Amino acid sequence: MRARDLSAGYGRREVLTGVSLEVEKGKLTLVVGPNASGKSTLLKTLAGILKPLGGVVLVDGREVNRMGGRERARTIGAVTTSRPQVSEMTVEEVVGMGRYPWTGPFHLLTPRDREAVERAMEVTGVVHLRRRRVTELSDGQLQRVLIARALAQEPDYLILDEPTTHLDAPSRIEVMTLLRDLASEEGVGVIASTHELELALRFGDKIVLVSSGTVKVYQRPEDAVGDPEFAGAFSVGRSISLSPVSLSVEVLQRPRGDAPKAFVVSGSGTGPPVFRALVRGGYEVSAGVLHENDIDYHVAVSMGLEVVSERPYFPISEGALRAALERASASDLIVFTYPPIGPLNSGNLRLLEELLSMGLEVYGVGSSRTYDVPGLRVVGSVEELPIAGERRISVAPALPSWSGTRYTGSSPRSSGSSRDRSS
Repeated sequence: MRARDLSAGYGRREVLTGVSLEVEKGKLTLVVGPNASGKSTLLKTLAGILKPLGGVVLVDGREVNRMGGRERARTIGAVTTSRPQVSEMTVEEVVGMGRYPWTGPFHLLTPRDREAVERAMEVTGVVHLRRRRVTELSDGQLQRVLIARALAQEPDYLILDEPTTHLDAPSRIEVMTLLRDLASEEGVGVIASTHELELALRFGDKIVLVSSGTVKVYQRPEDAVGDPEFAGAFSVGRSISLSPVSLSVEVLQRPRGDAPKAFVVSGSGTGPPVFRALVRGGYEVSAGVLHENDIDYHVAVSMGLEVVSERPYFPISEGALRAALERASASDLIVFTYPPIGPLNSGNLRLLEELLSMGLEVYGVGSSRTYDVPGLRVVGSVEELPIAGERRISVAPALPSWSGTRYTGSSPRSSGSSRDRSS
């Protein structure tokens, strides 16, 4: 399915202009954008429900708006936001309505039609509901039934407008998983709009941004996250950010001048739950020493935390250790999350030893503690850490000279600290 220089709207009111995109079989394309940006208008025009104001929509070289109703219904299945008036019908009867484009004037189902209905119910997981009336279904179940009805048409393309609206979190994930499976396993070209930005980034093969009367297509979700135009459409950068590594939405830290400070020593994915909990608790959080290819580093940067970092695949340098010691020793709370320790990050154990030798209290928290660090005050979960309050340390103690074993490595690139490049 291709849209070429498409203009879409209502009457003489143009909502979208210059739209060019392709919906591929076997791919899940997800359409996102602010409210009232034109997502529904785009999908209705692709489905042939609205006539283009300009340009053309083609399916296998055929113009959609020149197809007859039956031919179009056999090629494109559509699930809109409006609910059909089928309250007294059973699930099987509703799904059977999808065979109307293939039946005669009396709409009697042949054995071949019943096979298609059965197959659609199996694929969408509603076979066990076949005798239930649709009024007895949950929103999530009803959405599956409506998708099954569209699949019973045996279309090449499936177009859905806000299929996760009004669903609870588990049902939203189930529907997104279903759409992805329909594309990858059934070979259907699926395009759907959604307000679930994070789910779109996680599930979509392609992302289409509808904003300010135009459409922009990203061949990979990662391309969308890295584009300032995409971020600007959702006001990203003011209070939230998008991580290009984890494809997650993160709440930005907004430090206050009087906020108590916390320093987290983490790695290998052990830090993000602690980062988020401490930010929610009112702390100004910093972290280190983190290698710049560590997931904790990427999440911390996405949250706007100050990070003492080290280059990937290099042992933690003396400069990084000293910068971390300075920041940690001036903090009101120090937390260690028991990350896996190896030759490259073993310097963080030296950091803990120095902090403890200075008489500072360090909390150990982690779901999997496979080794002990003497002197830590171990708590069972992040909820047991102290809440933000008055500073514990009024004057930072004198820092050690880091005598003993020396670690080679380069100076981290984080700003705000001086680094000793000696090895």
